[in-house]
Amino acid sequence: MTAATPHGRLLLVEPQFVLRRTVSTMAREMGLADVQEATSTAVAEKLLFEHRYDALLIAIDEDGEALELLRRLRAGESSHPANVLVAATASSCDVELALRLKQLDVCRLLLKPFKVKGMLEVISALGAPEPLSEH
Repeated sequence: MTAATPHGRLLLVEPQFVLRRTVSTMAREMGLADVQEATSTAVAEKLLFEHRYDALLIAIDEDGEALELLRRLRAGESSHPANVLVAATASSCDVELALRLKQLDVCRLLLKPFKVKGMLEVISALGAPEPLSEH
């Protein structure tokens, strides 16, 4: 039984089983989000087609599949709303990746190595209401 009511539905795309399971279990127990797990971008794409999520936390892979999924999502090539909140994890970040993530409207980036607490803080921030700003 969870200690608190989750803020929303989160899709966690993380290939590492132990990290994925630990983060999703703790996020649920802490009431940060109702977490659905995906082991790959292919699984994530299927889940995004079938369900609605309030946020997405995705591991950026070296072969570019995660970035391509985000591109299709943002371009409206998915049945999922294009404006879903997105955060990412990556093993490194150069200028090119930083610019690409900005283009894809990724609101947070967590660099490896990180602690589970770091991922939980990102999930918490994804569930927090954004302050109103003028564009």
